[in-house]
Amino acid sequence: MKREVIVFILLVCAFLAIGCTGQQPTAPANETPATPTNTTTEGKIIEVSIQNFAFEPKSVKISAGDKIKWKKLYSVSHTIKGTDFTSEVLKNGGSFSHSFT
Repeated sequence: MKREVIVFILLVCAFLAIGCTGQQPTAPANETPATPTNTTTEGKIIEVSIQNFAFEPKSVKISAGDKIKWKKLYSVSHTIKGTDFTSEVLKNGGSFSHSFT
């Protein structure tokens, strides 16, 4: 579980660093880009599932105002942590959302 938390923190740090520099990353050819599930006036909502110790999609591209909604789809409990947010412990079927500024 610690490995997943570290991977998640690294992903969030990368998202935040990219947002601060204004550079646009490109997704590796073997990864499917995340599709927004909903668009609001504040930005888009992107869903990321957590299952079998992995995120799907593996990476997402966000802009200021976008929201990521993580949904846990298996029995091992997880916590979503970033530099400025932490979720409650997510159990099977639980979800957590965070808007990025």
